[in-house]
Amino acid sequence: MRTRSLVVAVAALGMALAGCTSSSGSDSSSGSVSPRAVVLVSGVASVTPFTTPEAACTTGFSAGASWGPMRDYLVSEGFTVFTAPVTNIPGQQVQTSLDDNVNGPFGGCPEQPPFDVTITSINDPQLGGQRLAAFIDWLNTEYGITSVDVVAHSLGGIFSRNGIRYLKESDSPVMVRSFTTLSSPWEPVMIANPPYEPEKACDGLEVCAEIVKGLTAIPELAVIVEFFQPEIYGRWTELQEGVLDGVPVTLVTGTMFTKPGGSPEKWPNDGYVQYSAGVARTVPDSVLPQRACFAFPLSHSGGTSVLAGASPAESVVYSPAVMQVVANGIRTAGTPKQLANRLGCPVP
Repeated sequence: MRTRSLVVAVAALGMALAGCTSSSGSDSSSGSVSPRAVVLVSGVASVTPFTTPEAACTTGFSAGASWGPMRDYLVSEGFTVFTAPVTNIPGQQVQTSLDDNVNGPFGGCPEQPPFDVTITSINDPQLGGQRLAAFIDWLNTEYGITSVDVVAHSLGGIFSRNGIRYLKESDSPVMVRSFTTLSSPWEPVMIANPPYEPEKACDGLEVCAEIVKGLTAIPELAVIVEFFQPEIYGRWTELQEGVLDGVPVTLVTGTMFTKPGGSPEKWPNDGYVQYSAGVARTVPDSVLPQRACFAFPLSHSGGTSVLAGASPAESVVYSPAVMQVVANGIRTAGTPKQLANRLGCPVP
């Protein structure tokens, strides 16, 4: 019953947004595109169609359930926005129409880029990073983009950190201007430890346990669970030293779920990601030299909110307050306001 409620609620949200999304980005004319662009990157098990500043999906969510509202807000604020193409089926192009009430619904989307620049959301995070870097280079070739502001949700933050490293190592012509993560795990995420014991991983949080059960039922996700084991993730984090030098990072996380007296390793959390991981509490300055942190009493996603009996708007991807933080982080990148470090962040 709860799963069906999730589907119905997200579908209703999609239908409610359909009228406004179809008018915000369906123009397929080429127009002029700024050389600086925002790139939105979605997370685990997601499906997100490629969209441009001028061409989006004409029915349902303008850019899928992960980014439709955020994409429309940023476009309305004058930003040049692209959504990175993401599929949850290895070897398959992103569909331009999807009647999936968790990732959609959406339809009438622009022609999708080649598969070799498309991220698979249930695959090796290293490969996801390579695909994202290839997509950003493709934006340079096709649209003349020379600098990007990367905004990532959930596992999209891991794809993005890998992608930024690949861009630097390949001497890409595209510069990363800023990086924003929404409920992305900068430490080993609680739902992966222990991976096959949801009740222990979630410390009794029923919403979280249901999510873990659903994710671990997907065999292809085993590689992601392994990636988040503390020893493996720790070594990977060390290899990220220097990758974000000169890149201001905005960290946003949700704290909807709390437990008085609960372990700070898991509480508060957004249903997926614990607060400590969302704000990179233990990540050293050598890996994350310039950061600002924001926490809101929100959930991980619209679907998570519905499972908890809350409104989809009470999530980090749909919240107007988060949208304003994202826009401000992009606008101020490179200004004196961004020179201070650990603004609003917890002590290690």
